[in-house]
Amino acid sequence: MESAFEILRFSPPEQQESTAPEDNVTTAATDSTDTTDATEDPTEGATEGQTPTEQPQEAPTGSVPTPTFDLPPSVTTEAAPENQTTGTTETTIPGPLSPPDPVLWGWIATTGLLAAAVIGLIIALVLRSSRSKARGGRSAPRPGTIPRTEQSRPGYGPTEISPLSQAPLPAGCPQVGKLHQQGARSSQQDCFSVTPEGVFPSCGMLAVVADGMGGLSDGDKVSQAAVTAMMNGFLDTSHLPPQEQLLTLLAQATQAVNSLLTPSEYNKSGTTLLAGLVRDRTFYCLSVGDSHIYLYRDGALLQLNREHVYRHDLQVRAINQGTNLHAAWAHPKAGGLTSFLGMGQLKYVDMPDQGIPIRDGDRFLLMSDGVYNALSFEELTGCVTGTAEEIAGKLDQAIQSKRYSNQDNYTAVILAF
Repeated sequence: MESAFEILRFSPPEQQESTAPEDNVTTAATDSTDTTDATEDPTEGATEGQTPTEQPQEAPTGSVPTPTFDLPPSVTTEAAPENQTTGTTETTIPGPLSPPDPVLWGWIATTGLLAAAVIGLIIALVLRSSRSKARGGRSAPRPGTIPRTEQSRPGYGPTEISPLSQAPLPAGCPQVGKLHQQGARSSQQDCFSVTPEGVFPSCGMLAVVADGMGGLSDGDKVSQAAVTAMMNGFLDTSHLPPQEQLLTLLAQATQAVNSLLTPSEYNKSGTTLLAGLVRDRTFYCLSVGDSHIYLYRDGALLQLNREHVYRHDLQVRAINQGTNLHAAWAHPKAGGLTSFLGMGQLKYVDMPDQGIPIRDGDRFLLMSDGVYNALSFEELTGCVTGTAEEIAGKLDQAIQSKRYSNQDNYTAVILAF
C-alpha cells in the first residue's frame, strides 16, 4: 500500500497526508518504515540561486520591500539584434514559476485515494478468503479418497453425535452408530471406517471393520492398511455393480496388506475384514475371517456370514471319515482362522449371492469377535433396539459390565434404517 500513497506527497503543503487503515491480520502486515522521509532536504526553503546560508535582504522598516533577484548560473546574456542601433545588451531573467493548479492537484489526490481504496479492498478480500479457508478445516480430499478423519483411532469409544451429524440425512441414508474400545489389551488392533454421508446420494455408503490378529506382530498396521485401501478405492469403483465393487475393493485391500508384508512374513501377521455396502435400498456384504455381520429385523437377530475357522474343516473331515462330529467343537484349534488378509492368497471369501432388500426398522451390525465373544446371543439381541447410537451405547455398557480381565479389543458399526 506504500506506493499508492506516495502520490500524495506532491500535494500542496496545506493538504494533510492520508494514511492507509491498519490491517488487523498481523501475518499480512509489513512493519518496515519509509526511511526516505527521515531527513529533510538541506536546500528546502532556499530561494532558487541561493545557498542555504543566504537570506534575502530585509526592507527598511515602514517601507514597501523592494524585491531583489539573484541571477542563477543558468541566466544567459544575449546580444541585441544587429538591426537595432542601441549598443546595450538585453538581459533575460526567468520569471517566477506559476503556482500549481489546485484543480489538477485535487484530481491527483482523488485518484490516489481511489487507487489506495481499491488496493485495500482487494487485500481485505484476499485476507478474508484466507481466514475463511482456515476456519473451514480440512482441505478437500482428492477424488477417489475418503478423508482419513472418518477412520477410527485407537482407544475411541462410542462416537457422540456432533451438530453436523444432527443435520437431516440424505434420503435413504442410514443412521450410523460406532463402538470402538481397546478392552484390556495393551494395544488397539481393530480398525474401522464409514464413508461420509455427503457421498451417499451418488455412491451409497460403505462400512468396513478389520480386526488385526491378536498375538501376531503389527496386527494394527495390517488392519489399518486393509481399511485404508477399501476407503481409498470406494469412489473410483462406485460405477461397478455392488458385488463386483466389493470384490474389487477386497482385491485392493489384499494387495495392500501383501505389499506391507514380505512373503516370509505371510501368516505371521494378518487381519479379518468385514464390508457392508448400502446402494439402491439394498444391503450387500462380504467377509474374510471370523468377524460377524448381523441383521436385526422384526425382533430377530440373524447372522449373515459364515466364519472361516478350523472347526468347519474338522466338521467336513468328520463327515467324510465317519468320525465323531462332537470332536470338531472340542478340538483345541477349532477357533483358528483358515482365511484372513495377510496369508498371501485368500482361501475363503464369504459373500451372499444376492443383496438384501432393506426395510424400515432394519438394523445391520458389523462387529469384531471382541463383541460377540463377550456377550451371549440373547444379550446381543437385547441391545439391538433404539437408534444406532443408542445400540452402540448399550453394547458398550453390556461388555464393560462383564469386567473381563482379558477383554479383547471390540468394535461395532451399526447401520439403522
